This record gives sequence, structure tokens and C-alpha cells, in this order.
Amino acid sequence: MRSYTLRGGKIHPVVATALILSICLAGCAQVTVPTGSNNVDTPTVLTGSIPTPSDQAYSDVNADDRAVIAENLDTLSGDLDLSEESKDVMLSWLNPVSGNSGTLTKIETATFDATGCLSFHTTANTIAGIKLYSGTACRDVTQRFAVTALSVTDT
Repeated sequence: MRSYTLRGGKIHPVVATALILSICLAGCAQVTVPTGSNNVDTPTVLTGSIPTPSDQAYSDVNADDRAVIAENLDTLSGDLDLSEESKDVMLSWLNPVSGNSGTLTKIETATFDATGCLSFHTTANTIAGIKLYSGTACRDVTQRFAVTALSVTDT
């Protein structure tokens, strides 16, 4: 058989055929490596760690739902008397875009004067089911509430 030269060396035709065939078939392979996600609502956990309650709450109650919760706390803040009676307040919320809904309860205002933050419990009726969450909402620079923490509670 005839050999071909490549920069001073010789390549056997069988080796050249095998090399070209392997390069062509490599493009047809269905092997992919996930490097990340464009889905900002449900981030990809790249570390493979054990999921925490806050990870689960982030995937169940998205940013739009959190904004609706914060808006409801804003409407309540004018009537909030910063007393123990605020624990008995129940406030319903509904996100018409996602269809998720829930009820805000146990609004704690003990640290509101010092920190500008409230703690609360909320139920959330999502596609994943109905769960109870505990969270914190703080005022931002515009003096509006923003949900800063949310995690699944056991009770």
C-alpha cells in the first residue's frame, strides 16, 4: 500500500481512514456536559450538595410571587401598629401571572423599629402543592418591602 507523508512522517492509509472516521462520528455523539442554566427562576445547583429548605422555597415561590407578597406587606404597613396584635393579622395574596396564592400570617414586628424588617409565615399554593414558609421582608431604599429570606418550615 501507498503511504502518505505528513511533515516528515508517514501515515498509513488504514490509520488515516480510522482517524477521519472517528472525527466524523464524534460530531454525531450525544454526549453533553451541562455547564450552567439560563433559567434564573430555578438555578442549577452545580455543587451537588444536599438541598436546603431555602433552595426548595426558591424553586417553589419565584421572584414574581415574592414581589406580590412584598406588595401586600406594603399595603398593610400603613395600618401596622407595631404591636402584638399584628400576629393575628391574616392577609391573602395572589399572583395572577403564575397562579400561585397564599395567606400571610404571624407577622412579627418586634424588630421593625430597629431593623426595618418583619418576619412572617405564609402558605403557598403552587404547582408543587401547598406548603408553609417562614420569611423575612425588609424595607429597601425606597421604603418599600422586599422579601429577603424565605424557607420551608416543618410546622
